[in-house]
Amino acid sequence: MDEFARLNDLYNLQILDSNPEKKFDELTHLASLICGMPISLVSLIDKDRQWFKSVYGMEIRETLRADGFCHYLLDGTPFFEIKNAEKDKRFKNSPLVTGYPFISYYAGAPIMSTSGQILGALCVIDQKENSLNKNQKEALQILARKATSYLSTRKVFIDQQKHIELSANRLKQILDNTPGVIFQLRIQDNFEISFDFISKGIQEVHPHLSDEKMKAQPKIFLNYIHPDDVEEFRKSMRKSASTLSPYKYNFRVKLNGDNIKWFKVRVTPKRIDDETVVWFGTLMDVSSIMEYETILEQITFDISHVIRKPLTTLLGLNSTLRDHTELSEADLREYSDMINIVIKELDVFTRKLDQFYQLKVVDHHKRV
Repeated sequence: MDEFARLNDLYNLQILDSNPEKKFDELTHLASLICGMPISLVSLIDKDRQWFKSVYGMEIRETLRADGFCHYLLDGTPFFEIKNAEKDKRFKNSPLVTGYPFISYYAGAPIMSTSGQILGALCVIDQKENSLNKNQKEALQILARKATSYLSTRKVFIDQQKHIELSANRLKQILDNTPGVIFQLRIQDNFEISFDFISKGIQEVHPHLSDEKMKAQPKIFLNYIHPDDVEEFRKSMRKSASTLSPYKYNFRVKLNGDNIKWFKVRVTPKRIDDETVVWFGTLMDVSSIMEYETILEQITFDISHVIRKPLTTLLGLNSTLRDHTELSEADLREYSDMINIVIKELDVFTRKLDQFYQLKVVDHHKRV
């Protein structure tokens, strides 16, 4: 027996001192019923103790390893039986025989790890001399193998849970460091809302907001939306939840004083039951985009109004030149001077427009 390898397998199961579990309790109950014994245990042998994952018929949760019976299975014995412990020199002075639970009869089958190490036993106990028939012994061994299978399945489940938790933590870290806000929102038919998840980017939306606050008070976000946008925000939100249509909406968030930020919310809704719709969405700061849209509108206005005058002048001069085929040198010089004036006006305007645009670009890059 390799005690180091055995204990390593036992500790890797992460089962010692764990809470009772129904499937192990059903095994001990079934073992007692099949074998006709008042006590049954799933016993795991630690370095200095034997600890009971499941106990049927008594209150003790662990004993000293040296006082017990189960460690006699560690040499590879497929079945271990003591018909009368009071008459066996190995056990007659054990406190488990001379005192509670007053063991007289013991029968156990080994519980093993996937690598073949013996971890403990599924055993039945009586407080008087007894014995098991062939079928009962075979049944006890089958139940012990079932306990072995449960331990293996339990370890796989724990590993999967850890992997899921690790993946979830990694995903949360990624989402929390993704620009903007990523969220999952539940909307009930009565329009009560709750967040399953919201990334820490919400702190960038307004200094008074946080992911914890949003989860605790989901509707508090409405208090920070610009008053002129709140009602339309509510209406469009209700419409999306009712029709399951994709949701896009631009709105403003109030900051200190008259300062505002523009945000765009994008949502994909999905109904998960008769009363609940889930929103999978993002919230992005589009202030710079909205600012540039305003700039472009202003540029368009300037082009259509400011340039109109010189263009009209050029068109008039062009018409005059076409209508007068015979012009003196003085007339041509006068028309040429007028054209140069218009060209200079256009050049000044385009230079100012270019300077204004470049300043906006620099300002945008600084903020980004």
